[in-house]
Amino acid sequence: MKFDQKVLVVRFSSIGDIVQSTSPLKTIRNAYPDAQITFLTLDDYAPILELHPDIDFLLSIKRKKTLKEIWDLCEYIEKKEYSFIFDLHNSIRSNILLLRSKGTNYKIKKPRINRFLLFFFHFNRFNSSFSSLKMFHEHIGAIWKVGDKIPPTSLFVSQHEKAMAKSMLISKGVFDQFIAVVPGAAWKQKQWSVSNYIETLNQIDLPCVLIGSKTDKICEDISLEVDKSINLIGKTDLRLALAILSNAEYIIGSDTGLLHAAEALGKSVSMILGPTSRQTGAGVHLDNSIEIEKDIWCRPCSQNGKFPCYRKTQLCMDLIKPSDVIESILKAEL
Repeated sequence: MKFDQKVLVVRFSSIGDIVQSTSPLKTIRNAYPDAQITFLTLDDYAPILELHPDIDFLLSIKRKKTLKEIWDLCEYIEKKEYSFIFDLHNSIRSNILLLRSKGTNYKIKKPRINRFLLFFFHFNRFNSSFSSLKMFHEHIGAIWKVGDKIPPTSLFVSQHEKAMAKSMLISKGVFDQFIAVVPGAAWKQKQWSVSNYIETLNQIDLPCVLIGSKTDKICEDISLEVDKSINLIGKTDLRLALAILSNAEYIIGSDTGLLHAAEALGKSVSMILGPTSRQTGAGVHLDNSIEIEKDIWCRPCSQNGKFPCYRKTQLCMDLIKPSDVIESILKAEL
């Protein structure tokens, strides 16, 4: 393999899917150890992939681009003459951008029909061994065969970043072990209740650090009733959030991107699953991580948890009790 061969990997969003794409990225790197690998994503999420050893060039684009800007990038990709292109998104945008590329192109095929049948008719055609990591690998060509090992996801933070995060936490009174909590989610249906988080965290004899975006008001509501809590809502960028997670003893939270990121940093997590499931791309991958979910007939009900529950109370979340989460943490032998 000559170093002048070029490989392009494409995944625009979201955080969780980008994190999970680092598993096939490792397989691609193993297959082409001397190639130049470029990863194309949205600039909102590009920082999460900084320092990744399997990426030689990180290429990012704005979420909203004009048709001319899209066509110019399409021309740029054509001129780069990539030998192999792995489209791990397969969206309208990625298909337009790769329209003029001449390299061998592999595209992920999403199980849309199976998911439609599962969400609307509760007919499960998914294999029991299905996982999002396996789905990615099934569409990257002959470099992976059924039965081959699937690499874990991976992200990286520097020792300097970890030290800076630790210094910030010390300034806020967190001197030793702590639990990181990511209670927010893009859709409210994926959030466990404030009262359950409060009850759980008040029973854990460790400080908890709440991480969320400016819109994650749930962090504020929890911090008001938990004595040993540090609320970092809106105070961390992606790199700082990763550094904090890398320092945490354990992480609990919703089915959201930062939980997947924590696992990619080698940290065990307790992921609280309600309207989503493994068939939608949710779930954990590390042996010591735990999925907390209740087996009721109506879940999963949507790809990302955005559909409102038809019930007055959302059973898939309400049936999960603080004791379930505490038990999962105890299993981690904190």
